[in-house]
Amino acid sequence: MGATPIYAAIKQYCEENKLRLHMPGHIGGRGIKSQPISALAAFDLTEVTGLDDLHLPQTAIKEASLLLAQAFGARESFFLVNGATSGIHALLMSLQTSSGKVLLPRNAHRSFYGGMVLAGTSPVYIPCQLDPDLGIALAVGSQDIGDLLAANYDIEAVFVTSPSFYGTCCDIGSISRAAQAANSLLLVDEAHGGHFPFHPAYPQSALHDGADAVVNGLHKTLPVLNQGACLHLGKGFGQGARVFSAYSLLTTTSPSYPILASIDLARDLMIESGEALLDSAWHLSREYRGKIQAIKGLHCYNEQELRRLGEVKEVDPLKLLIIPKGLSIDGFELARLLRDSYHIEVEAADSRFILAMMSMFHERPDWEKLYRSLEDIAGRYTGLRKESIKTELPPLPQVELLPRDAFFASCRTVRLEESKGLIAAELVAPYPPGIPCLLPGELISSEIFSYLDYLRKSKVRLQGPHDPSLNYIKVIE
Repeated sequence: MGATPIYAAIKQYCEENKLRLHMPGHIGGRGIKSQPISALAAFDLTEVTGLDDLHLPQTAIKEASLLLAQAFGARESFFLVNGATSGIHALLMSLQTSSGKVLLPRNAHRSFYGGMVLAGTSPVYIPCQLDPDLGIALAVGSQDIGDLLAANYDIEAVFVTSPSFYGTCCDIGSISRAAQAANSLLLVDEAHGGHFPFHPAYPQSALHDGADAVVNGLHKTLPVLNQGACLHLGKGFGQGARVFSAYSLLTTTSPSYPILASIDLARDLMIESGEALLDSAWHLSREYRGKIQAIKGLHCYNEQELRRLGEVKEVDPLKLLIIPKGLSIDGFELARLLRDSYHIEVEAADSRFILAMMSMFHERPDWEKLYRSLEDIAGRYTGLRKESIKTELPPLPQVELLPRDAFFASCRTVRLEESKGLIAAELVAPYPPGIPCLLPGELISSEIFSYLDYLRKSKVRLQGPHDPSLNYIKVIE
């Protein structure tokens, strides 16, 4: 094992077997009846002597932060114990121009909306392009971003998501050049790409391709406890002090030392063994994508296919998008059968597909189990099913109030038929494609109303509205 300053400091403290007259109240796990949780609680400490302070790092945490930055090719890195969400919030709150304008994808993670509420951001949305078979947005285009930057001279930052939830990556290099030409920062939500820097066959990291700042949700793809993430600043990024101020404002003063230690250990593992682990996973992915693709009734997307769709430049080989296009069941039923009959839980399911999220720690028997289970299901459910509803692309929004102003505004509930011309007070996003057609503060125009009515009649899945049947909707007073 290489240097793991945080883990080493915790281990040393525990070995000294001190009487703990400090927080937390379980004093090393006493009183916790579950043995596995009690064992973890032995490492659940606070900022006692020797364990450093996350908000004023001087010893173990400072040293571990330097090692983290070195591993990811960053100028400076911060440990996130509140998940990638807190990194996204910190970056939005660190921006400083009077306009507060930020260019961001319409289908960005919900944490972007929370960050805009906190920061008072004025959003300008990048249009989404849908894949016709999957019904989801996979990437945003550098040309669209360049056009929007040209039309909005006062945009301070471009904030994109790459890779997507489905593993598809934008052309970060081209987007970086467009942002630089407009004197705008490029910020990247790379939550699902924490493993990219450690193997050349995987997509390039956003930092490598010119991003100014990047957020990684390390727990998604590395051996890190839930909520473990990090925020990296690029080597040319000059607003580190503002980012740290926002980061410290948002981050708990009682950080989880098990989470910190797991990040420290995972970084060390990736330096020592990451390339070998990822190499094995890459070969297994190539082999089993082909095997699953050969199952009659199933289609498993490969990288070449996905790169032909929209603006996708690279693809994470560990995300498997599988369509039951020749089966009598849809993606929801396929996921249910895998769960109930084969004890396999996939990451996500939709009427059109399932998403299996593989790890570098899945071994050949795990891949084989998925393949054999899919083969068995396909043999029992051959035949075509009724086509799923083709969700249309939402109309572009008209922002009337900033997200922050809308969040604090008074609201009321009206029938959908009465909402035309009013301002929305809640989010409405159909799945698929997961692109909000409404966010709080946006006008319910005639076009938006027609789209909402279409969604209601189509009975698609909706996230956000208090009334998911969409007979009623919340509007601002």
